[in-house]
Amino acid sequence: MKRISVVLLSLVVFLSGFAVTHKETYVFDVAGGDSLRLDFYRSAGDKPTPVLIFAFGGAFMHGQRDDARYIPFFEFLVDNGVSVVSTDYRTKLKGIHPSDVSSNQVLADRLEDAVSSAVTDFFKATAFTVAHAGQWNINPMQVFACGSSAGAITVLQAETELCNATSTLPGFPVNFNYAGVVSFAGAVFCYGEPYWRKVPAPMLLFHGNADSNVPFRSATIESFGLWGSEIIANELIEAGCPVWFHRVDGADHSIAISPMDDNAGEVLDFIHAVVAGKFKVRTIVEESGRKNYRTDFSIEDYLISNLN
Repeated sequence: MKRISVVLLSLVVFLSGFAVTHKETYVFDVAGGDSLRLDFYRSAGDKPTPVLIFAFGGAFMHGQRDDARYIPFFEFLVDNGVSVVSTDYRTKLKGIHPSDVSSNQVLADRLEDAVSSAVTDFFKATAFTVAHAGQWNINPMQVFACGSSAGAITVLQAETELCNATSTLPGFPVNFNYAGVVSFAGAVFCYGEPYWRKVPAPMLLFHGNADSNVPFRSATIESFGLWGSEIIANELIEAGCPVWFHRVDGADHSIAISPMDDNAGEVLDFIHAVVAGKFKVRTIVEESGRKNYRTDFSIEDYLISNLN
């Protein structure tokens, strides 16, 4: 029995070398009585590393910064020289029901409040990260923003607000901007098509054209709406701005998660290209293999997909 115990203990010690990447958790803000936390996953290295700040998905209603589906992606980046911060933000649509949306204006106001709160929290997490650059051995000039679904909307919105100077950033370096933005099925919320007063950071956009949760192209009511990856990519390419657009024809909202498994190397290539100053515009078109899929979703379709 004693020998078996020793063997089991040795096995536990051996397997611990393959455990989930070590993380450090910090409270970076208290909003509405709730503590907002972030997890820092440190990449080893003598020189300061790039850092990717990640915002989870969940339709601004739910989600977790340490969702098990994200961890292998974080580990891959950490193992390849990129530190990771995964952050909380307020989910202001939590508990919302379709009956709570009594008019188009109510819908616009509720969504605008949710996106604005998430962006504010993401900026605070960014400022906290930059303030700890020395302690965490990260390069404050190589801060990448990344998100999934609602988190992707958050990071794209954050970059748009930075470029249009519509948000104040206390605690940020002068003229701070993200080094790059990675979006897994995201969009920008605005009145009228999105625009950028100054050249935005390089972007890597993943999206499926059969997505009924976040519009691939756009979902609008009157003058407001969500403008998806195809609109964003086309406008940036036309303006000569740096963007990689990876579209998957026939893919649904699974693209909010699947690139973290299937295209982690592409994300790493994007980070390396930006850091090396060798970024070039490109578009990748992939087929999902699905047949007879829909792409003509109405605003009602998006509401049903997200609120049910």
